[in-house]
Amino acid sequence: MTSRDEKIRELLGEQEEASDTSLRGNALRRATQDKVPTTLTPHEWEQWYAQHGVPANHRPTRENQKKRWWRWW
Repeated sequence: MTSRDEKIRELLGEQEEASDTSLRGNALRRATQDKVPTTLTPHEWEQWYAQHGVPANHRPTRENQKKRWWRWW
């Protein structure tokens, strides 16, 4: 946020806290959230699983396992 934006907020009397929408702010917010990431390299996934454990939606189940073509018959 620029100093001009801060002055405008003061003049209008807005009490709302400014949100950081910069790349750095977004990266910090994603890093501190307790949320499963969507894109990581295989090595990063191994590290993430070691630190946080494997989430339930990443564990294989019978429903989402692929059926082999010869088992259809």
